[in-house]
Amino acid sequence: MATKYIIVHNKHEGCYDFQYYEDNSTKTRLTSITINPPKVFLFTDKEQAHEFFSEYMNDVDVLDIRCKKENDEVEHIDYCTCGCIEMDDDGNPILFYNKKNQIFFLEIGAQVFTPPCDIKIDISNLNLTNKLIRKCKTLGKEQKQRYIELGKMCEQLKDDDL
Repeated sequence: MATKYIIVHNKHEGCYDFQYYEDNSTKTRLTSITINPPKVFLFTDKEQAHEFFSEYMNDVDVLDIRCKKENDEVEHIDYCTCGCIEMDDDGNPILFYNKKNQIFFLEIGAQVFTPPCDIKIDISNLNLTNKLIRKCKTLGKEQKQRYIELGKMCEQLKDDDL
């Protein structure tokens, strides 16, 4: 049987630790790089792949203690470190990410495995937002307000689509 579904887990341990050594005499800066090879899981059955994805995602996710409430209830707060999940039209998870992990559910495309178009757009938007944030170390009051308005517009568009 041919592989039709792939689950890829990229781990980013050490990637966010930006430590470097700077030699002022030679004007060089050395940065350590952590390379974490991805874990790849192959499936022929979509249901089996989705079931594995859900279980694996729950094993990897670490719940922020600030989100835990009484009776094992969870209520997410702003800026928590819990993982984010993207769902397909059928309500199945297809992307999970948190500070240290990214897990993709990929389907076969034209000779390559690719994420769905919606995920590509979301990833591009996240990368653009991160790029803008990195360029501007501190946001002025006006710029903060623009980001808040942009977020509200995105939420409104998302709600309109549902």
